[in-house]
Amino acid sequence: MKKQGFLKGSAILVGMVAVTKVLGLVYKVPLANILGGTGMGYFSAAFSVFTPVFALAAAGICPAMAKLTAERSALGRYADLRRQRRTALIVYTLTGLTACMGLYAVVWFGTSDVSVRYALYCLAPSVLFCGVMNVERGYYEGLGNMLPTAVSEIAETVFRLALGLGLAVYIKNMAEESFLQSGAVFGIVCETASQAEQAALPFIAAGAVLGSTAASCLACVGIVLFTAFHGDGLTDEMISADPVTESRRYHAKELVLLSFPIAAASVVTTITGMLDMLTLPKCLGLAISRFPQNYVAFAEISKSELPNFLYGSYEGLAVMLYGLVPTLTAMLGKSALPSITESLAKNDKSGLTRDLRRMLTLSATAAIPCGLGISAMSSEVLSLLFSGRKLECIAAQQPLMILGISVICCAMALPCFTVIQALGKPSRVTIIMLSGAAIKLGLNIALVPLWGLNGAAVSELVRSVFVCAAALVTISRLMVSEIGIIKLCLKTLYAGIMCAVSARLSCDSLSKLDIGEKLCTAGGILGGGVVCMTALALLFDDSIVAKAVIRSRKAEKSAPFGVSG
Repeated sequence: MKKQGFLKGSAILVGMVAVTKVLGLVYKVPLANILGGTGMGYFSAAFSVFTPVFALAAAGICPAMAKLTAERSALGRYADLRRQRRTALIVYTLTGLTACMGLYAVVWFGTSDVSVRYALYCLAPSVLFCGVMNVERGYYEGLGNMLPTAVSEIAETVFRLALGLGLAVYIKNMAEESFLQSGAVFGIVCETASQAEQAALPFIAAGAVLGSTAASCLACVGIVLFTAFHGDGLTDEMISADPVTESRRYHAKELVLLSFPIAAASVVTTITGMLDMLTLPKCLGLAISRFPQNYVAFAEISKSELPNFLYGSYEGLAVMLYGLVPTLTAMLGKSALPSITESLAKNDKSGLTRDLRRMLTLSATAAIPCGLGISAMSSEVLSLLFSGRKLECIAAQQPLMILGISVICCAMALPCFTVIQALGKPSRVTIIMLSGAAIKLGLNIALVPLWGLNGAAVSELVRSVFVCAAALVTISRLMVSEIGIIKLCLKTLYAGIMCAVSARLSCDSLSKLDIGEKLCTAGGILGGGVVCMTALALLFDDSIVAKAVIRSRKAEKSAPFGVSG
C-alpha cells in the first residue's frame, strides 16, 4: 500500500481545488448574471438555512474517518479499517436519511417564504449523498490517497456546472416563453416583463439548486464505483496479520464521538452565513431609511426590494470571491491530516513540527498575495466577472476591498482548525468559532445600520482576525516545539505587498493606453502575479542558498586540514 506524502497529497488537493474553483466560477458567474442581486439573495438564503443542517449531519464524517483510518493504518490495524468503513457507511446513510426527512419537515412547517422553500426542497437530498461521499473520501485520505477526493470533487463540480446552470437557463427560457404566450409565469399573472423576471427568480434559483443536488448524487455513485474497482490497497496478508477486530457498536460509538465535536465546530462555522441572512436585510433596511443619500445609485430598485438586492449582491459576488482562497488552503489541512495523525501515533515530534511548518508556509503563500491582490483590484475584478450586472458590482466593490484582508486571516485559520482537531482538541475550534460568531453578530447589528454593506465586511474582518489569532495561539500552546509563525509569514507578506502594488500600478498604467477595461484588468492581474512569483522565488531561493552556504562552511571546518569540498 503506497501512501502519498504531504507535499504530493497537497499538490493533488490544491490542484483539485484550482480546477474546481475555476469551474465554480464558470458556474457561479453566469448564474449571478442570470439571477442578479435579488435572485442570488434567494439562492444564498437557501444555502444559509441548509448549510448548518448539512454540517451537523455530514461535515464531521470526512475528518473523523481520516483521523481514525490514519491511526489504525499506522498501527497495522487493517482488519479494523475494513469494519470501520462498513460501519460508517451504514451509520451515515441512516444519518443522512434522517437529516433529509427532518429538513423537509422543517421547511414544510416552518418556512413561509415560498422563494426559499422551493430551493430547500431541492437541496435536502444532497445531505444523504454527501454523507456517503465523505465516508469514502475520509477513508482514502486516512490511507494517504487523495485521488478519490480529488476525482469526486472535480466530477461533482463538472456535473453542477452542466446541470445547475443548464436547469437555470432552461427555467428562465421557459418563464419568458410562458409570459409571452399567456402573460403569466408559473401561474403568477404579470403585467410587465420586469415583473415576470422577478416572479421567475425563485424558480430559477431552485433549478440551479436541483442541479447541484443531482451533481452530488452522480458524484456519490461515481466515487463508490471508483473505489470498488480500484480497491484500497490492502492485501489479504495485511488483513490476516491483524486478528483483533472491534465490534460494530464500538466503531459506531467511536465515529460518532469523534465526528460530533468536529460537526459542531462546522455548524458554528456556518452560523456566520446564517447570521448574515438573519441580520443583513433588516439592518440594511435601517441603513437605507437613515441614509437614503448613500443609495441613490440604486434608485431604479424599489425600496422594499433593495435590502434583499444588496444582501444578494454581497453574498453572491463579494462573499463568493472571498471564499475562493480559504477553500484552497483548507485542502492543505486535509492533506496534512494523515501525516500529522501518523506522527502523533508514533510520537514523532520532529515530523509533526515539520509538516505543520510546511502547511503554514504554503497557506501563507497562497493567502497573503491573493488577499492583498483582491483588495487592490476589487472593482476591476468584479467588472471583469460580472460585466452585465453594474449595480451589483457597485454594491459589492467596497465590501470586497475590505474582505480581501479577511481572506488572509480566514485562509490561515481553516487549515489550523484541521490541525487542532488532529491534536485531539476539536472543542477548541467550536469555542473559537462561537466567540467569532458572537463578535460578528454584535458588529453586524452595530455597524450595518450605519455603514451598510461596508459594516458587514468590517464585522467579518474583525471576526476573521480574531479567529485566526486564536487558532494560531491554540496551536502554539498545544505544540511542544517552537513553530515560528511570524517568521514563516514575513517573506510572503513582502511578496504579497509587491503583488498588490504591482497589480494596481500595472492596471492604472494600462488604462492610460485606452485598450479596454477588461484588458487592463487582465494585465494588472498578470503583472501582479509575475512580480509576486518572482519575489517568492528570490526570497525562498535566497534562504535555500544561505542554508547551503552554512552547510558548506560547516563541512569545511569539520574536514581534515588541506582537504576541501
